[in-house]
Amino acid sequence: MMNAIMQWPLEVSMAIAVTISMLVPWLAVRQVRRIWPHPAFKENNELVGFTFAVYGLIYGVLLAFTIIVDWERFAGTERLVMQETTILSELWRDSLAFPPTFHDPFHQDLIAYTQSVIDDEWPAMAELGQAHPKTKAAYDQLWRLTYGLTPETKIQEAFMTEILARMNELSGARRLRILHSQMKVHDILWLVLLIGALPTMAYSLLFSSKHAWVQVVITGSIMLIVMLGLLIIVSLERPFSGSASIKPEPFQELLENFHERLFQPFP
Repeated sequence: MMNAIMQWPLEVSMAIAVTISMLVPWLAVRQVRRIWPHPAFKENNELVGFTFAVYGLIYGVLLAFTIIVDWERFAGTERLVMQETTILSELWRDSLAFPPTFHDPFHQDLIAYTQSVIDDEWPAMAELGQAHPKTKAAYDQLWRLTYGLTPETKIQEAFMTEILARMNELSGARRLRILHSQMKVHDILWLVLLIGALPTMAYSLLFSSKHAWVQVVITGSIMLIVMLGLLIIVSLERPFSGSASIKPEPFQELLENFHERLFQPFP
């Protein structure tokens, strides 16, 4: 169900949340007042108000904690994507210290890897949370070219050390990017959030208010803020899926930069 919701446009999800928070409270208040007329709960207002404040605080903290953790993980994934593109750009320049017999095929493989991340691996991460075989093949080819590199001068030895360090950084950034595409909110936490949301939204029905519309507005406002909070968690749960996902724009900009460097005398 969560995967299906993530595929909806954000405007549709918000419109559904607003509609539900308007319609359901009106029906619920109407039904409750039909069974228990207005004065029935009047004596319970003080007790209900106190317990609701405590319960609402506990649930609000839990909801806010989950949103913050989800957001930090989402922002961390964005930083990983930018870090990986930075490493690829540095590898391009470091390889220029070696003869064209090495850096020409190395550059072509950097282009192939970047292109495959955009075309193949991004959809694979969004749908399956996995790496793509074609991208992995381009990545392995980068390592094969690096393993066959033989420095002939002191400068090349220094750049060889830098290339090996960058390749190891690339390996770590790529691995973390793929792992982040698999991470999600634990099922137990989702169960607590969903079960806790029901009494949070229904608690206001236990109050006694002379005017029904006041109770409808209060119940609807509580329901809307809870549903929007849950919607934020759903949107951030899978960083590469849905309308609020991380896009491969840094890789696309890097690919354009690579193609421009190909036609420069010293990229």
